[in-house]
Amino acid sequence: MNKILVILLFFLASFQEEESSGIYIVLKPIKKTQCENELKMVIDQAKLCISKKPILTVDQIDFITAIKYDPVIESYYIDVGFSPAGMVTLNKTYTSLPNTQFALVVDNSIVCVFSVREDIAVKYVRIGQDAPLKHLQMIREILSKIKP
Repeated sequence: MNKILVILLFFLASFQEEESSGIYIVLKPIKKTQCENELKMVIDQAKLCISKKPILTVDQIDFITAIKYDPVIESYYIDVGFSPAGMVTLNKTYTSLPNTQFALVVDNSIVCVFSVREDIAVKYVRIGQDAPLKHLQMIREILSKIKP
């Protein structure tokens, strides 16, 4: 009986850990209600309310690039690529809720927040263009936990 309980607890802990990373919808709760899933941002420790479950899991993230530099806009960035199913989900969410912000969560911390401005024709979103290089390096280090 004890062995079954230990196995069950291990399974539940593993399942909970899997659910903690992914792409979530950022929610703006009515002021009088409590947020059911509030997490802190990695960079500035600001708290955001996010959906209970991710709309995309880390399995639907195909790639995360190294930090790149665009000399035209003089900005550093990281591209996060999604599977075809992930892109369908992001595009459907954008179509249904055009002003939605998404939170990229790793190990119960919000790494970054991004928006989809129009239907995505490419397989990725660009993040961090407005972040200082030091913050982008911290973000990339954390993202390496899910895609080295």
